[in-house]
Amino acid sequence: MMMTTAQPAGFVRLTRFAVIVGAVGVLLMAIGAAVDARQAAFSWLAAFAFWLSIALGALLLLMILHTINASWFIVLRRITEAAADPLIVLVVLFIPILLGLPALYPWAQPIGTLDPETAAAIQTKRAYLNVPFFVARAVVYFGVWIFVSQKLRRWSVAMQHADDATRILLARKQRVLSATLLPAVAFALTFAAFDWLMSLMPAWYSTIYGVYYFAGGILAALAMLAIATWRLQPVTSDAITTSHVHATGKLILTFLIFWAYTGYAQLLLIWIANIPAEAAWYDSRLNTGWSAVGAILLVGHFVLPLLALLSRDLKRRAGVLAIVSAWLLVMHYVDIYWLVLPVLYPSGPAPHWLDIAALAAVGGPVVAFAAWRLRNVPLIPVGDPRLERSIRFVAR
Repeated sequence: MMMTTAQPAGFVRLTRFAVIVGAVGVLLMAIGAAVDARQAAFSWLAAFAFWLSIALGALLLLMILHTINASWFIVLRRITEAAADPLIVLVVLFIPILLGLPALYPWAQPIGTLDPETAAAIQTKRAYLNVPFFVARAVVYFGVWIFVSQKLRRWSVAMQHADDATRILLARKQRVLSATLLPAVAFALTFAAFDWLMSLMPAWYSTIYGVYYFAGGILAALAMLAIATWRLQPVTSDAITTSHVHATGKLILTFLIFWAYTGYAQLLLIWIANIPAEAAWYDSRLNTGWSAVGAILLVGHFVLPLLALLSRDLKRRAGVLAIVSAWLLVMHYVDIYWLVLPVLYPSGPAPHWLDIAALAAVGGPVVAFAAWRLRNVPLIPVGDPRLERSIRFVAR
């Protein structure tokens, strides 16, 4: 193998740029919080949910592919590990959400200030929806995610200097850990989606909500992987081939359809049942100004990318796939925005400069940490006993 590492200066520059973007975002958020604390809280939650979904999507992708022993993915693994790495940083970035609980969640507000229907719903869920238990659950969620992501990365990096027997052992450990804790990570993601997003409307519930968030997150993680693969082509072209790009494109198409299916299934079941408590969530999104955002998601997040990704030739061209992937990331943020902001603006979308500031404030540290962790490790997981098989992979 001729080239396995990126030029360190490239990652150093990216780290510095991301730090600057993050610092500007934090400064703007501080100003915005002083002017409009509630808007700042909702903007931060939307940005946090967006970046968290990518990190968790990457972690779940890693675990699934470790579990099924997908050797073709080995050459893409280090980039995916980097996308999951910032879960450590996201713990710190979760603190503003804790500070803004009363501004975000009705159940964190004095019960006497709420309308009777919401107050009644909260009272029946008070054993679950209370601040101490909310914080305790968040600690468990992050503990599970960080433990798994750091173990998988540590074993991956350790293979570089290990002997053959140890490399085989480390690969087996990755597979066993992934298979064993995949349900725990998935349940933690599901309940985090319930806690941090669905409980914005405590009277409403959907058992498929966590799956919807997962589907969007893993799709966004794959889109990020496609973009990174294209950008790193000059230093990984001896290992990451057109076949790997094609396989990534096929996964993007698969999870695009899965995301659309979960969204449609949730809507269909609630529409058929026509229970007022369940329909209220869609009523504020489909019968107000938010219906335009729903139409954008239908066309922009599903129809157009679907038509593009049906092309085999497109999925084999890294640059074109990266363009489609960048579009999907934009649409994913619109999707998260559609989940969060109608609670603040029930009559229709009201884009605010704090939305952009929050994306920068959360995304800057996330990208900076991922780039910083990549600066001194091979971009291709050298030492993995399945690496040669992965390099020889041919997509059909």
